[in-house]
Amino acid sequence: MRILSFFLSIFLLTMLPLVAEPVIVSADSVTSLSQNWTFTTNNVTKSIQVGKGLSLQGYKPPLEGYYELQFQFKSSQKPLGIYLDRVQEIDSLIVNGIPLGKTGSILPDGTYLPNWYYKRLYYIPNDVLKENAPNNLKIEIHFRNQTFQGGLFRSVPVIGNYDKLNEIIIMEDGRDFCFIMLFFGIGAYQIFSIILKRQAKTNFYLLLSTVFFVMWRLPLLNISYSYTNVSFFFWLKLFFTSQTLLPVSIFLFSYSLFQKKPLLKERLLISFLVLIAFLQTWNIELPTRILLLRIWEVSLLFVVFFILRAVIRAAKAKKIEAYFLSIGFVCICLGATFDIFIDVTSGKNIYLTQYGFLILMILSGVAISYRNAKNETELSILTKDLEIRVRERTLELREKNQDLEQDLFFASQLQSYLLPKNHPNTKGIRIHTTYLPMRQVGGDLYDWVELDDNRLILLIADVAGHGVPAAFVSSMVKVQFRESTKSIHSPGLILEHMNKALTSLVSRYFITACCALVDTKENTIIFSTAGHPNPILFNKIRKKFEFMKIKGPIIGWRDSFTYSEWKHKIQNGDRYFFFTDGVTEARAENKLFGEGKILDLLEKGKEKDIKALSQEIVVQITKYSESELKDDVTFFFVDIL
Repeated sequence: MRILSFFLSIFLLTMLPLVAEPVIVSADSVTSLSQNWTFTTNNVTKSIQVGKGLSLQGYKPPLEGYYELQFQFKSSQKPLGIYLDRVQEIDSLIVNGIPLGKTGSILPDGTYLPNWYYKRLYYIPNDVLKENAPNNLKIEIHFRNQTFQGGLFRSVPVIGNYDKLNEIIIMEDGRDFCFIMLFFGIGAYQIFSIILKRQAKTNFYLLLSTVFFVMWRLPLLNISYSYTNVSFFFWLKLFFTSQTLLPVSIFLFSYSLFQKKPLLKERLLISFLVLIAFLQTWNIELPTRILLLRIWEVSLLFVVFFILRAVIRAAKAKKIEAYFLSIGFVCICLGATFDIFIDVTSGKNIYLTQYGFLILMILSGVAISYRNAKNETELSILTKDLEIRVRERTLELREKNQDLEQDLFFASQLQSYLLPKNHPNTKGIRIHTTYLPMRQVGGDLYDWVELDDNRLILLIADVAGHGVPAAFVSSMVKVQFRESTKSIHSPGLILEHMNKALTSLVSRYFITACCALVDTKENTIIFSTAGHPNPILFNKIRKKFEFMKIKGPIIGWRDSFTYSEWKHKIQNGDRYFFFTDGVTEARAENKLFGEGKILDLLEKGKEKDIKALSQEIVVQITKYSESELKDDVTFFFVDIL
């Protein structure tokens, strides 16, 4: 029995690794799916490696098949996704028998439309997944191109938090985009235009090289597909055409740099490469396009030979540029050679050529330093002269700034006179106002007119913009408001009168406003608005604060606008909160203070005196904005007593 138990234990230990447990997947993290994959084609299923091409594992195109994997799902409130990197052919994702995503297609007429460059990130809804039970993940593949690796070949699929996976793509795109801008900016202006300004042709060829490099890299950015409606074949043509022309421009740059004219055989090589690039712009079949790519790769050997020969000859002639730039050209040649080799053997091109090009740029910067050293004396004289001029200009600006500060102080004093100083004497109400301009003067305004002991017309307005211009327009708004209320007591007609008067005067300074008539004898309040944020009412019956639902067009756009009115019954204990958008749009790290926070503050302070509550709101907005307001902040409370 002991011997039988021993052999049984050995058997179980031997078979245990063969029984693969499904990987546990959660949207709280990211998991690599590297094991337990199978591939099925022609009803034959075999184990397969992901991250390695189908053609390298014995599967030859054309074929149709699918990868398959079992996994267990751990529930989470976060979104789940799977990242497959780039797939050279057509693929589609199916989870538990439900299709969830697809890239590329085959048209009814048989047209084959793959997309090699698009990074596959698919969203997996929670409702298609089963908890505490195996989930079936299937990735269908159409593999047709004879020259490609096929399938999931660039990297191992990763599953998990969709936002984190999307961040990976965004970071990769951001890195590549910065690299592109580095080439375009430095290559076109800072380095080559300075070091080679004596030769217009050389500047042009280097600028052309950076442009071709940028156009070569653009098709590899996911944002090129996410934010454009351009077809895959357009990006395919752009990629191959720019890739073909890039060595041509570098070739011409090197010859113009060393002031050497291409001979007949070199001109023939250039013409041949340009012809290949021209053919790549045609609507040709994919196998033909790849054949042209292979021919181009062979012709690069001749380009490398001619460039290296030109660099060596320039170095022998003791041209300083050659010593610096020869290393860069060698790095480009080596990078291109390795890229071709890796592409042919594995399909996982890592584009070493771009790093060689970057080295060339850095070494060109060294050449700039060498040339600048010769002009150090002249530069020193110019620097001293510049310092003197800057000092003189600084003194002038300081004097003008003092004058400006004084003017702004007087402007702020004048604007303060526009705002009401004393609270109204209207029976049955109490008002408390707050005004915080972003700068010394601002475009916000509040005002009121007492019609009699029981009626009060209120106005709050916000002029687009900040500073002196907005303050000047706000003074015009006050004048028109006061003028209108002399004969008009309807909030809607007041706004209509102000709109007609101001449209031809304020030009592009649009104005939002809210006007209200409070009548404590009739126990009513009538509102009218011109695109202004809705006031907030404390509803005594519902015992909570809520936004009034009123709307109307802004002032200053068209003089033909009319304004509707809303009538509301008031009762003792009601509280109204009027404000400008600077209250809710206070910013911190591109996040808004928001209406929700204002409602919370009002709810928590509903039993407080409106003066104390106003101070609390100011403290919270200032604290949220990190003591630096991004807009004028104006608000006032109206309590019904």
